[in-house]
Amino acid sequence: MNEFEHFCTEHIVMLISIAVIITAGLLIVRKVSDRKAMYAARILSVVVLLGEIIQDILLISEGGNLIDFLPLHLCNLGIFVNLAASFSRGRIQSFFAEIGIVLLMPGAVGALLFPDWNYRPFWSYLPLLCFFTHSLLVFIPLLFLVRKKAHISFRHFWYSYLFLLIVVPPVYLLNQHADVNYMFLMFPPKSSPLEWICNFTGEKFYLCGLLVLITAILLFEYVVYVAIRKVSKRQ
Repeated sequence: MNEFEHFCTEHIVMLISIAVIITAGLLIVRKVSDRKAMYAARILSVVVLLGEIIQDILLISEGGNLIDFLPLHLCNLGIFVNLAASFSRGRIQSFFAEIGIVLLMPGAVGALLFPDWNYRPFWSYLPLLCFFTHSLLVFIPLLFLVRKKAHISFRHFWYSYLFLLIVVPPVYLLNQHADVNYMFLMFPPKSSPLEWICNFTGEKFYLCGLLVLITAILLFEYVVYVAIRKVSKRQ
């Protein structure tokens, strides 16, 4: 057997382990100084980038084509957004941190829940490396959140759309010309919520369905984050 099923025993144990480690890490981050927390964010952001580079080198050494392994999925874009947030300050840091939290981190969570790297044996290098890097792509934005580096507000709701407006058109054109499927703009991965969206909307309106899904997730997140902030202020 050369692949593993979503939510098999190994996958569930991995998800539970990731949740425990991320929670423990956030508890530690809350207690350290701001300087140490930002230092950790920078180190981890670079580690994710190095992990992506190592992954691509290994895949290419197996005979793969670099164009197929570029970090252009929504969750992978968190590599660059986290780097920008880690090495900046003030409003620029807040801008990138908020995009990382509300837009890109959910993509990383989705990748952990419905990995498209399950075509490999679970304990082979690719799944393990992908679980590691995507866990960091969840942890780093949460680090910015607990350190209050992002000020999530409905006034910033347009941040994510501006980001998508900048990155989606070139990625879509690359998909068309290079016959790739970054950000799953051309077709959804199998056995994932995106496939359910495509089945509901049909291929013709698949992208519209993606936009509706993203908007729904953003609305839910902003309502939750704003509600938590208001409750915290009252206390």
